[in-house]
Amino acid sequence: MVDDPLRRADAIVILGGGGRGRVEEAARLFHSDYASWVVVTNTEMDYPGIRADQATLNRREALWQGIPEKSILVAPGFATTTYEEALSVKQLAEARYWRRLIIVTDPFHTRRAHLIYSKILKDTDIDIIMRPVTQHWYHPDTWWQTASGLRETWTEFLKLLLHEIGYQ
Repeated sequence: MVDDPLRRADAIVILGGGGRGRVEEAARLFHSDYASWVVVTNTEMDYPGIRADQATLNRREALWQGIPEKSILVAPGFATTTYEEALSVKQLAEARYWRRLIIVTDPFHTRRAHLIYSKILKDTDIDIIMRPVTQHWYHPDTWWQTASGLRETWTEFLKLLLHEIGYQ
């Protein structure tokens, strides 16, 4: 798990997927004045019976968490992978001349997200701070003790391997 020290940033980016925890974590950071902007991305959704896109759901949840509408931005385009999501966030960050982003995601996803965002942003002046959801069911010290922990860890290992051999 990657958990960088928090510092003030230009924006807090809520990665798609996951659940309400990512938005709740971003709201805690926003209300603690770590950034003036919150960015939602539009990614694939796999929730039975829900007829809205991920950006709409996360934006709605951010509003419910008390983030003002004027402070919420949607990254351009639609992403099917974390890599595509990073490209979209890069486009928005460069257009707004941002220099530091706090990336919020689930604890098991932080290592791969950090690798991907570091690669996408390496030729820019944009720094990233990885922030795992702090109130999350997944714990890096005990992941092997639950079926969900085993599944998510092995899925991330597989995705890391695929990333290393060039899958984007």
